Amino acid sequence: MATLLNPYLAFGRQAREAMNFYHGVFGGDLVVSTFGESGMGRGADDADLVMHAQLTTADGHTIMGADTPPSMPQPTGTQQVSLSGDDAVALTRYWEGLRDGAHIVEPLVQAPWGDTFGMLVDRWGVLWMVNIASEAGGAGDTVADGVATEGGHQDSAQQWYQEGVTPESTSGHENTADQWPADEQRTDR
Repeated sequence: MATLLNPYLAFGRQAREAMNFYHGVFGGDLVVSTFGESGMGRGADDADLVMHAQLTTADGHTIMGADTPPSMPQPTGTQQVSLSGDDAVALTRYWEGLRDGAHIVEPLVQAPWGDTFGMLVDRWGVLWMVNIASEAGGAGDTVADGVATEGGHQDSAQQWYQEGVTPESTSGHENTADQWPADEQRTDR
């Protein structure tokens, strides 16, 4: 039997809006069921909330999501999704769609490891990382979102983002992972 691994995104009360947006970006089939339809609503306010939504695309992507009623424990932490591959046309199209209403953390540009990389936070607080493998291969084939620091180990862009570290501006390529300070130089710990 095959297995699948896919993101399951938690939303306060915005799952329907978010999943419809992702459906517009990625296409495919979206199936939505509510707490009321399943008989699991704990009150009138819960009935229209999304108990489960699943978007399945022609490209084989699956995104699941749900609302979190006030009567349930609220999720904590940053939700993150990575899109990667070598189909520059499709990945750029996804990036452009996800940009609508998003905060761009890192523009979609050539990264120090040779691939094209961008990072944004959509209007629902989901961090999206898009990595387009370079045609020449190389580092992007083995380390998609990690960059070796001067300290000799790898930190990931999402780790730096979660920790709230800001890069130093330099001439040339601003706000890239190669500008993040090595652990020994960081003052935020």
